[in-house]
Amino acid sequence: MTAEFPKAQPVPDLVDPGLIKALAHPTRGHILSILTFDGPSSPSKISKRLDGVGLKLTCHHIKVLQDLGCVELAETVPHGGRTERIYRATKRFHIGAAKWAKVEELSRQPITVGILRMISEELNSSLATGKFDERLDNHLSRIPIGVDDQGWNEIVLILLRTMEEVIGVGERCAERVAEDQLTQIRVVIMQFLRAEIEDDA
Repeated sequence: MTAEFPKAQPVPDLVDPGLIKALAHPTRGHILSILTFDGPSSPSKISKRLDGVGLKLTCHHIKVLQDLGCVELAETVPHGGRTERIYRATKRFHIGAAKWAKVEELSRQPITVGILRMISEELNSSLATGKFDERLDNHLSRIPIGVDDQGWNEIVLILLRTMEEVIGVGERCAERVAEDQLTQIRVVIMQFLRAEIEDDA
């Protein structure tokens, strides 16, 4: 006996052009990362976390992100005789393989470099302040292996599940505990092809 099921309607796999434009600029990508992962913030607080980017330029980039639909004004707060604007991200920037394939090749590397730059800055700060090794159960691993196409795809799926589980932990923590009681951490996941290096002759 064969059961027939209605054919599922295909879900359009669209690339948000505003998001791609935002991530292709390293400073805007950094601002969007702060608002996405650390929550709403003001231009003055954000500018203090950007290396060599003043308040005026930070405000400009936030305005561009707002025009692209990536951030929005969350609230205005009276602060010392002036009004402080608090912005929040409107979308989480996860780009799957199908969407990534649709991004123009020239736009891919700036996005990748921007993310790696944020990772590098946060890692350097953690090391410099002694936070990286503060907990003995932290994690650092480097796994050089050889794989075939099937092995590569298996690892892709493993890391995708890991990412989804990590995000789920963060969401459950946010439901249980007030924001000011949360410990801010970074979980970095990478998988990439090793460049061929010629032996010194």
